[in-house]
Amino acid sequence: MKLIEQQAQFWELYQDDAQYYFAIAIDMSSVVSCWYIHLDAKDELLYQENGRQFLEDFAQEIVQQSYRGDFSFLEQREVSEQIQQAMQQAFKAQN
Repeated sequence: MKLIEQQAQFWELYQDDAQYYFAIAIDMSSVVSCWYIHLDAKDELLYQENGRQFLEDFAQEIVQQSYRGDFSFLEQREVSEQIQQAMQQAFKAQN
């Protein structure tokens, strides 16, 4: 697992041998909600075609859904505790 892109204190993109993963911190005013999700094949293709701009748009869409109280997208894509730990270790190793 390695950290490949980030927007400090907002989101990070990780990659392992087979998958891309996205971590996002959503400021909900009184609390920050952190989510660890996987990208699907369509998202991976959009990232490969559009780079960082896709990630910025992707993050903003997630934030907007969250502000509306809709966490279903995040819940459907949430990764295992083991993947979360690998992402956190990659972050610590890079910083």
